[in-house]
Amino acid sequence: MIKVLALKELLDQLSSPKFVFLFAVSTILVVFSLYTGSGSYVGARSEFQATQRLSRSELANRRSYDEVSQYGVKVARQPSALSGFAGGVSSALGRSARVRPEVQPELSPAPLADTPVLAVLGELDFNVVARVFLSLFVLLLTYSAVAGEKEGGTLKAVLANPVPRTRFLLGKTLGLFGTLKAAVVVPSVLGLLVMKVGFGVSLTGGEWVRLAAIFVTTMLYLLAIFAIGLLVSTTTSRSAVAFLVLLLVWVAFVEVIPKASPMLAGQLRPAPSFASLQSERDRIQAEYQQGLFSGMSHTFAHIQEQINTPEEADARQRSIDSTMNRVRDSLGQTRDAKLLRLDEGYRNQQDAMTRLSLIFARFSPAAAMSHAVEVFAGTDFELTRRWRNDLIAYRGQLEQYLKSKGVQFGGFRIAIRSTSTVGGGGRGSSNTIRIGGPTSEDARLDLADLPAFASRPESFVSAAGRAAPDLVILGFWAAGALLLAFAKFLKYDVR
Repeated sequence: MIKVLALKELLDQLSSPKFVFLFAVSTILVVFSLYTGSGSYVGARSEFQATQRLSRSELANRRSYDEVSQYGVKVARQPSALSGFAGGVSSALGRSARVRPEVQPELSPAPLADTPVLAVLGELDFNVVARVFLSLFVLLLTYSAVAGEKEGGTLKAVLANPVPRTRFLLGKTLGLFGTLKAAVVVPSVLGLLVMKVGFGVSLTGGEWVRLAAIFVTTMLYLLAIFAIGLLVSTTTSRSAVAFLVLLLVWVAFVEVIPKASPMLAGQLRPAPSFASLQSERDRIQAEYQQGLFSGMSHTFAHIQEQINTPEEADARQRSIDSTMNRVRDSLGQTRDAKLLRLDEGYRNQQDAMTRLSLIFARFSPAAAMSHAVEVFAGTDFELTRRWRNDLIAYRGQLEQYLKSKGVQFGGFRIAIRSTSTVGGGGRGSSNTIRIGGPTSEDARLDLADLPAFASRPESFVSAAGRAAPDLVILGFWAAGALLLAFAKFLKYDVR
């Protein structure tokens, strides 16, 4: 009986003008979102490859390790092939950075800087289409599932026969959800064909697994919205009232809760702004430079003494170098410790605010779905942390490499030279003082052992672990609302 009821409901829905309209709109939105997402990914991939070529060209033109230290190394962030499904924070992060010793990595402008209208209007990717539009289509399918049958008189006629209420509602549920799957799966397959054929986007085995997880998460979200719609339809006696209630619930889940969560978290766990962080960094760096110049002023007192022989000049130079190195190392350690504490404090406060915001947002199944999809796509806010940590780790590798080549950072070298003069007044000598940067030079620079920037992608197991709370929340919404809907329908007044 359940199979017959489900098949009848499915055929009725597939032949209705409402389904034709929903299927057409769903196809246009899903295919268009994957088309634009694939185009964005291909553009980001081309920029990644161009940045790599530029970096190799820059390094090939360096003539000293000091130049490498001065200009640094330009590195690129490899885009995720699944960013076409969920852009996440990708558009808010620079796609490349210049890494130099002892300074913060210089990030390139984010893609949003080139197209600021996207910051206002937002991007249209598969994640947005599923969260906003497909969930709205679910409400259009479910708001009249029971209340509409009652208004039309068919519910009373059907239940007048020996048909158990649970079987009737189960058959109707399976038929309606089958209709929803048809309106989602077919457009998604067409969108994947557009990605593969139109843009040549190829996915690895691991990326196919992540893509399957994205679709499972999306369907679980739509099932949760479906269950909520069925619950409201079994609670009300008029379809118009059910639609109004579901529309208010949809607005709260899709718009209000996700956008209010960061503001609430910011009030409860405020975090310093990046501008204040940069200002404090500049202050610490200014203290470091002031200490260096103070050390140099003390060193000048020794240079004023007369030097008569080259041996004395060499000994004095070694003494000065030793003194300045001690000053530089001491001040550098103090500065690095302060910067480390500052950055850690900033990151900890920002991370705490982000975690609290996510906790509040998860009251909405839309936010839970969006976060899980971005986690599987590799574009959630964790990408910001990984990109930052990868740059800092590479900066440390670059510093160690250049130090092994004799490059000195963050100071000046005071070089003295004794010269003899013979003139009308007789023989004499003078000291020449030169202040400049590091003096390591190589006529033929060999960068074969220069550390290469590498970013390790997150494993699927780790991603699934971070997305697990969101999947549990979606499952709770779906199961809880379905059970309540069936319980309500058992006592539903069909008169």
